[in-house]
Parts: sequence; structure tokens; C-alpha cells
Amino acid sequence: MFQQRFQWVLRAFCAACALILSLGRSSGNDLPADGAGLASQAQAILHKHCFDCHGKNPKKLRGDLNLFDRTHLDDAERKIVVAKAPDKSELISRVGSDDDSLRMPPDPRPRLSDAERKTLHDWVAAGAVAWPVAAPAVAAEPAAPVENLAASVKELLRGNCFDCHGGSRTNAGVKILDRELLVNKKKLVPGKPDESMLFQLVTATDDSVMPPAGRPRLKPDAAELIRRWIAGGAPAFPADVAAAGEPNKDPAFKNFAGVDYVLKKILENVRTLSAEDRRFVRYFSINHILTTGATAAELDLQRDALAKAINHLSWQNHVVRLKAIDPPANTVYALDLRHVGWQLQPFQQWKGGKGVSRADVNIFDLALLEYPYSVAYADSDTFDHLTEEFLYPAGQVRPIPYVRADWFVSTVTLPPLYEDFLQLPFQLSELEDLLGVAAQDDVNDHVAIRAGMAVSGVSRNNRVVQRHPEKYGAFWQSFDFKTSKGRENMFKDPIDLHPTGGEVVFNLPNGLQGYYVTNARGDRLEAAPTEIVTDKFAEDKTVRNGLSCMRCHDVGTKTYADTMRPALLQLPGTPGFDKRLALALYPEQAKQDDLLKEDGDRFLAAMQQALGKPQGQEPLIPVTKRFLDDPIPLAGASGELGLNDPSGLASVFKMPQFSSLGLMPLSAKGVVRRDAWEDYYDQIVRALGLGVPIVPIDGVLRGDYPASAPPFEVVLKTNKKNNSFEPGDDLVVSVVNHSTKPIYIELVGVSSKGRMVILTAPGAVVAAGQEYRYPPEGSPAIKIKPGLGREQITLLAGEETFPAGRLLRGKGLTDRVVHPFYELGKQNGRYVVTKDPARLVKKTIAIETR
Repeated sequence: MFQQRFQWVLRAFCAACALILSLGRSSGNDLPADGAGLASQAQAILHKHCFDCHGKNPKKLRGDLNLFDRTHLDDAERKIVVAKAPDKSELISRVGSDDDSLRMPPDPRPRLSDAERKTLHDWVAAGAVAWPVAAPAVAAEPAAPVENLAASVKELLRGNCFDCHGGSRTNAGVKILDRELLVNKKKLVPGKPDESMLFQLVTATDDSVMPPAGRPRLKPDAAELIRRWIAGGAPAFPADVAAAGEPNKDPAFKNFAGVDYVLKKILENVRTLSAEDRRFVRYFSINHILTTGATAAELDLQRDALAKAINHLSWQNHVVRLKAIDPPANTVYALDLRHVGWQLQPFQQWKGGKGVSRADVNIFDLALLEYPYSVAYADSDTFDHLTEEFLYPAGQVRPIPYVRADWFVSTVTLPPLYEDFLQLPFQLSELEDLLGVAAQDDVNDHVAIRAGMAVSGVSRNNRVVQRHPEKYGAFWQSFDFKTSKGRENMFKDPIDLHPTGGEVVFNLPNGLQGYYVTNARGDRLEAAPTEIVTDKFAEDKTVRNGLSCMRCHDVGTKTYADTMRPALLQLPGTPGFDKRLALALYPEQAKQDDLLKEDGDRFLAAMQQALGKPQGQEPLIPVTKRFLDDPIPLAGASGELGLNDPSGLASVFKMPQFSSLGLMPLSAKGVVRRDAWEDYYDQIVRALGLGVPIVPIDGVLRGDYPASAPPFEVVLKTNKKNNSFEPGDDLVVSVVNHSTKPIYIELVGVSSKGRMVILTAPGAVVAAGQEYRYPPEGSPAIKIKPGLGREQITLLAGEETFPAGRLLRGKGLTDRVVHPFYELGKQNGRYVVTKDPARLVKKTIAIETR
């Protein structure tokens, strides 16, 4: 019992010191050699790094340890400091350890400098002389004005927290760049960093830390930046940077911009098609970028990116060439779904735990369910004709006449849509079976080849790549490691590898590539941990399956220089593994180069077919960067609204209903970020009277949807603070109606693998001021099982009944719950949208299982 308590206290001490020691470094220069001088220097180091948790508040000590209380340091049981015996002192042992499992501070926090460790060692060796009465002052760095800090903190939060707390995802209802919301939700207490949950979470040492496990933690200097900003009163974030000025438009495109032009060109093309073909043709547009002054070269880049993305998402054995339907502008493109296999309807409707019928939702419909930029245009003769002649015959899940190419290539190439369009299996072994790969047999029979690299452009540590033949070409798999030590050192045994996970690059039937990210168990992952591999093109450096791989493998298979075979040839005697088999697995570089060239030529030939020319500049990198990362100027906003001229919009965005949405920068030649623009796009469309926005309320990418004018207040929560559960815990989900009227609800549970279940009966209602519980009182509790990962609960709520959702499930697909919203009917001779969910509220909470 005593030993357990000691280990617990020691772990708490080391974890706390790891956090604080990483916040700064002592220079260690000119240290006095006498005991008293060493004590003063050692006290300065620990005061600077550890005082907040181990001295500042004696009533709230981490691990019940006060480094500035001599009785704590001299405790014979703890042995934190043993005078004149640094080798027996846990403090010295941990800060100097080379063992990743023992060293403090732990990875990825910076180690103490050699000078700091030597000072602490010398102080203990000299007898650990008692501290001076007062702690020595620590020189403070010149502080930047808090106004400047606000701008730096805004970009810091945007880069590290925005994915889950911004744009279309607002986990826990937190929008990280909304300072007033953070204050109102008591996540931020201006002037008091220690009382601000924001600061507590980014500096936490337990599982509550943010960003959460699997994502890179904030560096100490970043956490200090946030602390100083809060301590300075947390001044408001500045507006996004001003645009350099609207570019000059290419006069060649003067008469081709705007949604009217696009709809007319689509209608003209529809009228050339047979009734049968109209069911399968879909349209893409790049027309909106004309308002920002796009050139012919920029339009070609957009077209090339679209062509590349479409062919990367096809299992057909031929390459598809895109053809513009509006020459000479070439801004609108038609695609026959049958040419890429997207007309297939892979879902079954599920009831009572089984599939009961095929659902009339095809693969391309999955993109329409997520598309946030479509409008059913009011008082448009062209839209009316398109509805009757195209949208009705096409039978789409949503009445969307076209999709923007930049959105498509930046979104459908990312999980979960990327895996859904290709219906990639959830297990690596199933993918191998699909492609005819017998991995272990290939190794045993010397069919597979390997190469090893101590340094690669993607992996942070050792990387081994392995090639197999497959049905359509080559199947390349990487073995990536969390460290380069112990069993993870590929040179220790190059045959029996112990990777943390890996990536797969395989040939599709058309010669292009498909991609797959997996963990050590062979489970399909949407993204790889950044401590193992990184994407240099992504703002947060996360490798996400699909787009990250397409941008990296711009010419197909990446070349490399094998470092394993040269090392094997130098090994004397018996190395502890089968050297003969290892040499067979890792062949000469010339053989590997021949295979790399063969695979690269196959990819480039397919790309040339898709583009109609040899690939020059890789198109996805600039097009997706422009869409995902670049801010939107006034001309860009105009184009995205379907307007061909931004004049007049600047004064409109000064109006209160728009400035309250954070769009004021657009009125002063400024810019807004994509997340804010996309979140409020539907409200902007309604306020401008353009028509009815088709909101992706059934999409899986947008977890929250505020009604345009929410008439009621509803709360979705669980029975645990922060929705964090341990295996064996009971889970209870509650919906609390704080309004004065009853509300109708639908609850959907979503597993970490995308499996969904509808938890409420159709028409479930919550009375005014009442609470709905799932499971109901008296029913068996939901027991949390180990290894569940991150799950979600989604709520739809409204003051009126709304149509029940259909649960759809298919092989290799994320489940969907789809409602018959946005149906089209005639009113006064014009088509109008019925079942508009504008007054519904959608909320999603994440459930974490530790």
C-alpha cells in the first residue's frame, strides 16, 4: 500500500514538473559553485518552472508536493531529494532519464537544458542546501502589447482548435474564435487565466487536455501566449487581415459570370439529353471565381483539380475526361455518373436491426447531403424549367442543380466522403482481399519487396515500405513507428516489424491511385497521428486519408533510397534474424528503381488521359489551399452568392443583420474566413432574399445547425461532466426543453466507426420545461464498453412535427439518417420548396471513452 501511494505521488510530481518545466529555460550560465549559490540557482529554476503547481497555493498542491517546503523535499519515503546523493534522488533521475517511459518532462515537451540539469545535480551533491528566505526574481521577457497578443492568439487557436470548435463543427457548443461566446459560456475569464477553462485545458496533464489525444499538444510558448492574453484582459480578437485589394477582372469573361449564366448553360445542356440520360448527368461549376478576376490559367487549374479528384474516386477501368458545356468560357462541366460508377445505390434502409429495402440514395447523393452552397432560387424562370426538366427526372436526394468544383475537390476527397465514394472496407485485410493481395504469402515467397528509411519526408521516425503486385498494378504499404527505439527500431529486426500503423497506396483500375490509413490492428483510420506522420500541405500538419495522399503523391509513387540493404550487407556473423531472407526482402536499389518507374509511369499515363495533356503543376495543392485556407474577399463572397458584380454588397454588409454575423470586414475591403462564411451562408442568402438555401442538415460533416431564428431553447447533455466516460459507467442522454412550448425531437447515436442508431420513436415530444431521458426511467442502463473511442449523440428539435429520418447502411459506408426535406412543389405556377427545415435546431455532443 505504501509503495502504491509513493508511486502515485511520484507520478503526480513528475507529471506536474513536466508541465511547468517546459514553460521556460534557465540560461545556466555563470553558476556559482558554492552550496548557497547553487541553492539560489536551483530555487530560481524550480520557482520559474514549478511554482504554480508546487508552491503557489499550499491548499491546491499537485500530488500533495510543495517543492518550496523543506519537509516535503526531505521526506525519507518519497526520496524526492536525497542530500549528497543525486543518484538516489527521484528529481534528478527523472529529469535526466533517457527512457521515454520515465523521462520528465515527457515527449513532446522539451527536456531541461544540460545546464539546468547540472545545476540541480550539483545542488543535491553539495548537500541540497536550504532555499534562501525569498525566491530569487526571474527576469521577465518584454511583454508584447495585449492588442498584438490578441491577433497572435487568434491565429494560434485557429490553427489548433478550429477543426472541432469552428466552422461547421462546434463541439460542446464552443466556437473558439468567438470571444464573447467563450466569456458567456464561462470558458474564458478575462484577467484570470487560472480561472479560465480555456487555459486550464491547454495546460492540463491528464486526459482532459486540449487538443485531445491523437492531436499535437500546444507548445509551452503557445500556452504562455494564451496566459498572457487572458491576464491582459483577453482583448477582442481583431478582424481578419484586410485584402490587398480586389483584382482586375479578365475582360474576356465579362459576360460569363453569375448564377444566371450557369443555370442557363445547364438548362441548354439538359435539353440536348434524352429523358434516360437526364437521370444520370450531374453538373459542376467553377464560374464563381470569375468575380475575383480569375484568368484562363486559373480556370484550367480548377478544371484539372476536378478531373484529378473525380478519377481518384472511381473504380471504373477507364479514365474520364471532363468536357465543358459552355465554351469558350469553359466554367461549367457535365459528368455522367455511370462513367464513374456513382449512380450505384449501395444503401439499405434499416428497420428493427436489419435491412428491409434498397434506399434510393446513390453515391453522388452523399456529396449533395453535405453541400452548403446551394439555393432554390426565387422567381427564376430558368430554375423553374430546370426543376421540371432536370431535378425531378434526376431524382436527387436534394434539389441541387450543380456543385462547385472547389468545394467538391476539397471536401469529397477527405474522410468520410473519400472512403464512402470508394466504399473502402473497414479492415485492411478486406482491402487486400478486394485487390487480390496475399501479404504474408508474398513475403514468404519473395514476391513482396521492402525498403527501409531512417529519414523520410513524411514519417517522423523509421519507415519501411513494402510492395505487392495487385489486380490493377501495385499495392504499396508503409510501416510507420511511434519511435525509432527498441522493437520499433527497424534495424533491430527488419523482418519481424512492430509498426504503430501505416498507409497504403494502391492502383485503381483506371491507373490512378487509392489510399488507406490504418493502425497496427488493421482498422481503417480517417487520419494518422501527427506524432508519427505529417502532411506539409495541411495547416495542422495532419495526414487525412485521401486529399493528403493525393497532394503528396503528385507523380504517383514517391522515389526513395533504401538504407536497409547497405546496412545488412555490413552485418557480420549471425545478427539474430534470417539475414538471407532479409536480403531477399530488401533487394538492390536498381530493382526497386525499376518498379518505382513502372508504377510512376502508370500513374502519369492515367493523369495525361484525364487532363488531356501531360501534368504540369499539381492542381489539387493550389485549388484546395485557396478553398480551405485562404480568406474570402468581397468579390469572392459575391461570386459564391451567385452574383456577378460585388458593387453594392459592401454597404449591405454594414447593416446590423449582417454585421452581427461577423461580416463587417467585407464592408471595408477586408476578408472573412471560410468557417464563418460557411456557417452563416444560409442566413445571408435568406437576408438577401435570393431564395431558399439548401442546408446540409442531414450531413455528417456539420454537427450543429442553429435555426435562422431559433424560437426555443433546448439543451442536449449526458450524465457526465465534459461527456467523458470510463468503461463500466452508465450513460444517460438528456434533452431539456427550456421553452414555453412542447418540442418534437429525434436523437441519433453515432459510433466511432460511423454506425448510427435512431434512439427515439417518430414524433417524440418533450413538454415545456420538461426533460427527456434516454434510456427512459426504469429501463436498463447503457453500459460503456472499453475501446469504444469517440462517439456522438445528435439531436434534431423543432416546435412542429417533422418527417422521420430513414436509417441507411451499406458496406464500407458511414451510416446516414436522411429526412425528406426540401421537396419541390408548385405554388401559383412556380416551383417552391416544401419541408424546409429552417426552424429546426441540430446539436451534436461528443462522448469520449477513456
